[in-house]
Amino acid sequence: MITIEQVEKFRKYTGVSYAQAKEALEATDGDILEAVILLEKQQKIQSEPTTNYSSRTEEKTARSTENTTKSKDSEVNETFRDLGRFLKDLLHKGNTNHFDVIKDKKVVMMIPMTLFVLLILFAFWVVLPLLIIGLFFGYGYRFSGSDLEKTQVNEAVEKVSDVTLKAGEIVAKAASDISKEFNQKKED
Repeated sequence: MITIEQVEKFRKYTGVSYAQAKEALEATDGDILEAVILLEKQQKIQSEPTTNYSSRTEEKTARSTENTTKSKDSEVNETFRDLGRFLKDLLHKGNTNHFDVIKDKKVVMMIPMTLFVLLILFAFWVVLPLLIIGLFFGYGYRFSGSDLEKTQVNEAVEKVSDVTLKAGEIVAKAASDISKEFNQKKED
């Protein structure tokens, strides 16, 4: 009588299905060696290459090396899976959070953070001056989204916007005053 434990052990050793393992063991009256030979003849498992010599030490070394290689491969695979999960989460957060351009307390434009970061990285010398010029023309900026709504970054951006608007007003007033003085002197 073949037991489930025998079938399970044989299946794990040979890598065949439960049905194939049970069938092979029953056909050989539970003789594991004969069952392996039978499965090899049926080409359901591959035979290992044979050598003229073998020792238990060499087999243990080979198994140890194989296990180490499998362990390193699984660590690398796990690292790549973790990296993939991290990038997926980062991309999701970048697409659900936005950089908002505001004029007169209305959102004029919403740019996903992923695109904003790419623009900052690859078009820094264009984007930064546009952001600064926008401040002088009364545009404000903020970060919005579930991850960025309550950050101190928005407070800092609002303070910079307020300071820039005040500086712009001062520059505009100074230019107006200079223009008036120039026109007055010209009339005299």
